[in-house]
Amino acid sequence: HAETVQVIYDEKAVSLREILLYYFRVIDPLSINQQGNDRGRQYRTGIYYQDEADLPAIYTVVQEQERMLGRKIAVEVEKLRHYILAEDYHQDYLDKHPTGYCHLPQALFEYARKAREKK
Repeated sequence: HAETVQVIYDEKAVSLREILLYYFRVIDPLSINQQGNDRGRQYRTGIYYQDEADLPAIYTVVQEQERMLGRKIAVEVEKLRHYILAEDYHQDYLDKHPTGYCHLPQALFEYARKAREKK
């Protein structure tokens, strides 16, 4: 298994490309089986799609990242095969545990909050 999130969004408000560009701001695309202090195969990075119509946008952004970094990235792109919602204690984890571990800079959370408030 891999830990992942399901992103449901309004295409009229934000494009898949924009979401993917933000995704690449918060991951290390060269890291294998690790993000931040989390290590193991379940922490590999990936883009798991449900609609094949999304593939052109996904591959375009992946190729742009590879060109920018000058090498192949370690982000797998695969069709989502099986998705299980995490247990309740994992849902909204940082809202429940504001001082809990997260490898993302706090500034990104503030940016997301402000973007959500504009709607």
